[in-house]
Amino acid sequence: MRTIRPFKSQFLSATAFGVMATLGLGQAAHASGFGLREGAADALGNAFTGGEAKAYDATTAWANPAGMALLDQNEVDGGISYIGPSATFSGYNTNPLTGGNVSGTQGGNAVSPAASGSLYGVFVLAPDWRLGFSITNPYGERTSYPRDFVGRYQSLVSSITGVDFGVALSYKLNDHVSVGGGPVFEYFNARLTQALNVPVLSAATGQDPIADVHGTTVGFGYNLGLLYRIDNATRIGVDYHSRIRQDISGTQHITVPAVYSVLSPATAALLVAGNSPATTTITMPDSIDIGIYHQITPAWAVMGSLQWTHWALLNNLHVTPTNGFPGTVIYENWRNTWFAGVGTNYQITDRIMLQAGFAFDESPVTDSNRTPRVPDANHYDIGVGMQYKITPATTSDLAYGHVFTPGGSIHSTASSSLPTPSGTQIGNYSASDNSITAGVTMKF
Repeated sequence: MRTIRPFKSQFLSATAFGVMATLGLGQAAHASGFGLREGAADALGNAFTGGEAKAYDATTAWANPAGMALLDQNEVDGGISYIGPSATFSGYNTNPLTGGNVSGTQGGNAVSPAASGSLYGVFVLAPDWRLGFSITNPYGERTSYPRDFVGRYQSLVSSITGVDFGVALSYKLNDHVSVGGGPVFEYFNARLTQALNVPVLSAATGQDPIADVHGTTVGFGYNLGLLYRIDNATRIGVDYHSRIRQDISGTQHITVPAVYSVLSPATAALLVAGNSPATTTITMPDSIDIGIYHQITPAWAVMGSLQWTHWALLNNLHVTPTNGFPGTVIYENWRNTWFAGVGTNYQITDRIMLQAGFAFDESPVTDSNRTPRVPDANHYDIGVGMQYKITPATTSDLAYGHVFTPGGSIHSTASSSLPTPSGTQIGNYSASDNSITAGVTMKF
């Protein structure tokens, strides 16, 4: 549950900043927290394992830039993903203004399908130097509840988009060791809405004001990698993606039902006065990845990954309005997480390679801090894929992934210490995900 520090003009803070305080937090499609792992079909086919050490196509420009040193041709790799998640709620939401429960529906599937794309490139500069780029979508979600959702005072719409643009150089130190790295520029956009439970008026009219907050920013980080080739069959990779600070400038707007101005002009004016630009800062987590790749036979390869993600950086958010109202602090209390998985490739013909993988992806959210914006739980990922070599220079990829999750309970109270209460959403969430990624790799 979240705890909010009360301050002067609490009614305005509840209405104007309740949504802004969770800017950037939302349901993930295929990774813990609100992360996305979809990008390359090759990665999905192995359940996102081994990328730090594969180093056999241009996706290494993002997964581990040191691996670019092993590519002997210019190469471009692109992919597009369909992500079809599901998250359904069963339960109720208390209404402290009436002493009962909020009327409404369970909301159905709260997470909308979405598309995600990626593009990678590696270019040979000199025998030991490579230049690469990557365009990826590491964060994103589309959560939408209907206006009559029982938890509408907690959340309605959450739309999160994060796009990273990376540039990297790699250098081959010797036959065993290569290094690589470069800057990452991250575009971040979010839109969040929720209904406001206004004393007397919400119950009397059956209509709620809607708070709508959106913000956009660009942050800067970096990516560093190391690759060690034990021999021609085995290599180990280590990659570090830095944290990225996002200073978000947002606009908040409260839509007030017309009947409010008739029944209580003072309340309507107070709500409208909450319209203001506002800012907050969120730090996207850094991560450390270790991967191994081993070619058992010319046809058969195995791989594995271990990743630590610094999600505990999302401990609290400081929200500051620009119209002179005091700020507030909202606590999320996320935890750091681990990802671990294994995968395999099998070359059944000169043209066809089959892939499979399994991984465990720990969630930063637990039963103690699950919210309707982040109804996340631990993930168990399964991936299968196929690569087909169309020509010696062109390969097509197709992969499918499924996420199993046990779901979890929710006992979430937003703005509980303020006089515009959301009540407490109590119940359970169940979730799953199906994803398909198609890609093409071209060498020249």
